[in-house]
Amino acid sequence: MAPPETPARPAVTLENSSLDEMSKNERIKAESKGLYYVSGGKGGIHTFRDEIDALESGARPTIGAEAKELSKFHGIYKQQGRGERGRRIADDYFFMVRLKCPAGGAIRPAQWFALDDAADAFGDGTLRLTSRQSVQFHHVYGPKLAPLIRHLSRGYRRDGTLSACGDVNRNVMTSPLDTLDPDCDVRGQELAYDIAQELAPRSSSYFQVWLSDAEGNKHGVVSPEEPLYGSQYLPRKFKIGIAHPKDNSIDVLTQDVGFVPVVGSGIVPGSVWDLHSGGGLGLTHHNETTAPLLGLYLGRIPREQVVEASRAIAILQKEHGERKDRRLARWKYTIRRLGVEAVKASLRARFGIDLEDAEQQPFAPIDLLHGWHPQRGGGGYYGLSIEGGRIGPELRRGIRAAVAELGLTVRLTPQQDLVLCDVADRRALETLLERHGVALPESIGRVRRNSMACPAKPTCGLAMTEAERILPQWIDEIEQAGLGDVDVVIRMTGCPNGCARPPTAEIGIFGYGKNDHVVLIGGSRECSRLAHTLYERIPTERMAPVLVGILRAIRDHNPERLAAGDFLHQADPAQLRAWIGIEDGG
Repeated sequence: MAPPETPARPAVTLENSSLDEMSKNERIKAESKGLYYVSGGKGGIHTFRDEIDALESGARPTIGAEAKELSKFHGIYKQQGRGERGRRIADDYFFMVRLKCPAGGAIRPAQWFALDDAADAFGDGTLRLTSRQSVQFHHVYGPKLAPLIRHLSRGYRRDGTLSACGDVNRNVMTSPLDTLDPDCDVRGQELAYDIAQELAPRSSSYFQVWLSDAEGNKHGVVSPEEPLYGSQYLPRKFKIGIAHPKDNSIDVLTQDVGFVPVVGSGIVPGSVWDLHSGGGLGLTHHNETTAPLLGLYLGRIPREQVVEASRAIAILQKEHGERKDRRLARWKYTIRRLGVEAVKASLRARFGIDLEDAEQQPFAPIDLLHGWHPQRGGGGYYGLSIEGGRIGPELRRGIRAAVAELGLTVRLTPQQDLVLCDVADRRALETLLERHGVALPESIGRVRRNSMACPAKPTCGLAMTEAERILPQWIDEIEQAGLGDVDVVIRMTGCPNGCARPPTAEIGIFGYGKNDHVVLIGGSRECSRLAHTLYERIPTERMAPVLVGILRAIRDHNPERLAAGDFLHQADPAQLRAWIGIEDGG
């Protein structure tokens, strides 16, 4: 993909512009006094709690447009049902609720039971694992929203959904191998928890809105201060990930801030880290100033400065990020506008970061962790492949039984999968899973296990096309063609925002219009290379033949047996389309 064009005007930032020059979202944040007051709309100035109380009582069907923006900081997305060809269904309002889950766990048995109970009590009976190692509840209707948050606060963690969305640091990712691998312990999970705590919002509004008694919102926000974020928070979402020497499933170069542990002779594992910054995969159709971009290597820092470096870059983004055009507000654009050398100089001089110029550590490939593996400290862990990240009622029962009967903890992966940890008896676990009808990884085709898709339609308001519901159908056709065990990573989203990370996949797909898809090829298994466009638009009805053709080419025209992404990266696109038998999307 081509680099973005330079915007025609100077950036609008906290340093050089007034609130009147910024986007509406900036006013909403500033006037909320720490995410507490809703400043506009038909009801005039009121509290966010007022709208939540009205929602719970049934007095209103959903929250207003300005409250919608505040709700994101609390891990909540307002949604609306969509019917034929994506048309919104009148009065069918509900919410998606996302957890804060640093490093994907470990989730203790009692916490898992709380999540599992909530799926039936408040949602649609499913748990949806995400590509950032978290959990979403879908189809949460208004009267059940506040009870769900209170339930999660009691059974999961007190700030269970705070900062899971919004213009703040999101879920801090870490390779699931961390703490599990018997050979290499870099203690990345510890850093993830520390970063998540350091970059968490401090305002009391979350606790007043959701967890206080009926009088908890009557006397104003108790503590509106945000010492890190200030009154307007960040310009856009901010994402951090920590890789492992054996696994880059967190896709470190797609993060706003990414850390890779340096390993080698004489280096204590986890004591020194490579710092990458400025990654992000979203783009806007027909906007040449936007593009997927990989993170830039800044240098090497000691472990004791990893948290401070994360904080420092968040501060630079707060101060210098674009505040008018949200499409250009991500740190990936800010760092390139400021210049890498200027950012490195600021980290050193202003923040005291001991940033050493060095040759960057190579990346490991993705490790899906499926099946049985020995675990650090004894016993083992067992990775389950969860298609589309969707844990339905039957699968939920099997996982719950395993956790309850065998006393297991749970880790979530960046591939929307689930790892059962602290397993003392492999055979007992496999027998229990089989009894509950849970498919073991070796019984699932490789293409299906490697795949990932976002929820997309019919719930996500940004989705242009299907993803989670249609990719399994295409994989069915791939398997019927005898190609189900081709070793290739396919990722799909319903829009170009990149939630399932298609731009770094060996085959990436994202929605374009109501029935078309962009097809990308050539990302690497180490997630260190962006894919390029093979088809600019392919209609849904031709996607299965395209995928079958690509996989057949990988199998039949790859005499050197290159990894799928490397083969597709090197293949001539015109020749590849000829092998597929579909020249364009017409």
